[in-house]
Amino acid sequence: MSAIIPEAFFPSLGIETTAVAGVKALRVGTGPTLLLLHGGTGSWTHWVRNIEPLARHFSVVVPDLPGMGESLDVPADADLDGYGSYLEAAVHGGLVRAGAPFAVAGFSWGGVMAAWLAARLPRQVFAASLLAPGGFPPGAWHRPPLRPVPTGSSDDDADAIHRANLGMMMISDPARIDPLAVAMQRRNHSMTRFKSRFLGYRDTLGPSLARVRCPVLAILPERDPLPQPDTAARAEYLRRMAPQIECRIVPDAGHWVAYEAPGPVNRLLVEFTGRHAPVRTR
Repeated sequence: MSAIIPEAFFPSLGIETTAVAGVKALRVGTGPTLLLLHGGTGSWTHWVRNIEPLARHFSVVVPDLPGMGESLDVPADADLDGYGSYLEAAVHGGLVRAGAPFAVAGFSWGGVMAAWLAARLPRQVFAASLLAPGGFPPGAWHRPPLRPVPTGSSDDDADAIHRANLGMMMISDPARIDPLAVAMQRRNHSMTRFKSRFLGYRDTLGPSLARVRCPVLAILPERDPLPQPDTAARAEYLRRMAPQIECRIVPDAGHWVAYEAPGPVNRLLVEFTGRHAPVRTR
């Protein structure tokens, strides 16, 4: 398998790599700016099946979130505002063009941060998309019994554990857990220092959504194992928190919906973000 680096996946795109305020990011494409925020224990690789299609329509910026991937370390006990301040510093420092409008899309933990950023920067964020977002109240989550990888495990054993964990939480169809998904999960796990689940499993999404004024899209995978009691209840909660939200359920897909069902996800993001982009940025 090729190395997990942008050049290996997108050899013809001319991706720019940048670092702003300690946050490392990829930048590619032209048009309205779309900031993609990955999930917990992740990196830019969570968007590996979305970057190229979205870059045909937008100037796509894909950071490694603080405490993950190749971005800066953050305090392990950071609260939501404290954690968000590192991302906000990167935005103000040039992750997106200074003062320019941009859209944000976030997966899982990235969905929590997308809503936080949209509430924090109402004059800049023109649309927010939440893909299988985290941050729901206690009792609204099923927490899969993920297995740790014991120290000294062989490569085969480590891969088997990561594959099983992906099946419990991330990808609904075992046949879709390909070697690339396993390799990316193993890489991301080894590079994660901040445990976002301590904030992602709390009521951290709703308070932000209640303050968001831009259009919001929720992309909810039908076979996500995390929502309790079900995906429909999750959509109902989101509509209570943000009456302007559009909820779209993607059939036959698990939590990592952007990887398992990239076609529908890319179409939804292109249509929604393009529809709400300011005319002067097109």
